[in-house]
Amino acid sequence: MTDHTAVNKLLEGYSCSESILMAYAPYFDLPPELAGRLAAGFSGGFAQGKTCGAVTAATVVIGLKFGPGLTPDPYKKDLCLIKIQELFHRFEKRHYTTNCGKILTQSGVDPKDPEQIKQLRQKKICNKIVYDAAVILDDLLGEKV
Repeated sequence: MTDHTAVNKLLEGYSCSESILMAYAPYFDLPPELAGRLAAGFSGGFAQGKTCGAVTAATVVIGLKFGPGLTPDPYKKDLCLIKIQELFHRFEKRHYTTNCGKILTQSGVDPKDPEQIKQLRQKKICNKIVYDAAVILDDLLGEKV
């Protein structure tokens, strides 16, 4: 399952956003290195504590699967946006927010304290976040990408 692949990427040292996009990259013939580079800037809520990087990377995956691409297709675009709305809804149901800073604060981490941020891996807070984002994403994609 892709959820375990995403968590394994996180355990290898990749960020939340890199882990999600790299886990799904093979389904879209996206080279892992490119996937990691594309997602690098999303981690830590765009390094600002904004939208969670795992959620942001998941929106990219939804766009890869359901986005209209070069053909302007209002149906495909609407379906893509509906899937993204559902992603946010389900994630918020589990974590009450999609805001990285708020998720960290709820978990007892000060997102403005660099020393506490360095300890995120030991506290395994992001493991659950990445896992939940991937589980939701698998469901929205129809289990099999």
